[in-house]
Amino acid sequence: MNPVSAFLAAPLKTLRGLPYVAWIILYCALTWGIFGALLGAVTPNLRAQMGVSFQQMGWLMAIWSAGGAVGSLLGGAIAKRFPPRRLLRAYTAAVVVALAGVLLAPSFGWLAFFMVTIATFETALFTVGHGLLAELSDEPEQRARIISLVDVGYSLGTMFSPLMAAAVLAANPNWRGPYVVFGFMALVMLLMTLQRRHLRSVAFRSDHAHAEATGQVHQPLDYGGLLRQPVVRWVLFAGVCSGLCEWGQYFWFVSFATEALGESDQVARMALGFLMAGMVTGRVWQAFVHSRWSMEQKIQGLGALAALAITGVWLSPADAPFVWLALCNYLTGLGVSVGFPILLGIALRGFPQEAPRLSALLMISFTVGAQIAALLMGELAEHFGLRAAYAVLVAAALSFFGAAWVLARQRR
Repeated sequence: MNPVSAFLAAPLKTLRGLPYVAWIILYCALTWGIFGALLGAVTPNLRAQMGVSFQQMGWLMAIWSAGGAVGSLLGGAIAKRFPPRRLLRAYTAAVVVALAGVLLAPSFGWLAFFMVTIATFETALFTVGHGLLAELSDEPEQRARIISLVDVGYSLGTMFSPLMAAAVLAANPNWRGPYVVFGFMALVMLLMTLQRRHLRSVAFRSDHAHAEATGQVHQPLDYGGLLRQPVVRWVLFAGVCSGLCEWGQYFWFVSFATEALGESDQVARMALGFLMAGMVTGRVWQAFVHSRWSMEQKIQGLGALAALAITGVWLSPADAPFVWLALCNYLTGLGVSVGFPILLGIALRGFPQEAPRLSALLMISFTVGAQIAALLMGELAEHFGLRAAYAVLVAAALSFFGAAWVLARQRR
């Protein structure tokens, strides 16, 4: 076997072993990544054509995130009350209908309503998908790798989205054009969920079946019961810190590099691109490469890497070389890349039957981290400057490492 074939053997083996429903979830992750990155890409055209202010766009982004949090709770709460194939179809159909509303929205208010509706049902679909993927394996490390495939799909979507938007807007400057392309992709997803023959046997395992498979007996827990579990609380705290690091760097690095370090806009944007490159590297590694390290060891090591890299950005002198900033961004992206699947895997090890609710709680914790990054760092930057605001990211990275250390100790 030549080196290239040997390198591709593990990913191909993993992908060939996935059932049909897993491909639906991975395609959903791809489309969700595309949709998530579209709004920023079309913002200039949308503002010009609908007369929208920056303040209105800020509110749209905020309530869009809130819609995702509502969708997480919805998906986790009712995931096991109905057959998953029905939920997959219902949520996907709701996304398609809401997208038609986006394309036909006569005013900004209606546009915001339909955008939030898409975010709600797409995230609910994501939550159900995490629950189904978690049941493909009872081995914790393998389960975490399978869930990591979702992040790989999402990352590919976020990378593809700006390129697709640029190509469509070059042909026609109407901001709705990229959403038409997304609409065709959503219709493909709806057709995938309508394949009854492939989805006939898809169902969540009962709690009794989980107990037989894992040798663990647990009473079903609601959200309150899960939040009373120490390991779940530490997992969610780590999720807030990881989300804060990821989105804080994404939101504020370009401003920090231009205003605090004196870099040009173009250099700052190019350096930021290495953040996503690091995230993709980490997610592909987690999904396809078998490792002798435990989940706790992975996030400890990666958390330390993220803390060092963000501290490096914070302490960078004016006119720091591009190579240094690109390296720090790459290592930051690598450090936070697999926080979600590994943290979910750690929580599922103790409560494998609660995958949808745990997925919902963890997604909300990452959303909280992103909101803190936007609001707290914005306030600090306004009053004390971006150098002071970046101390929040350093503290979050150190806290993420600390939470990983506590989780490792609990495991021992």
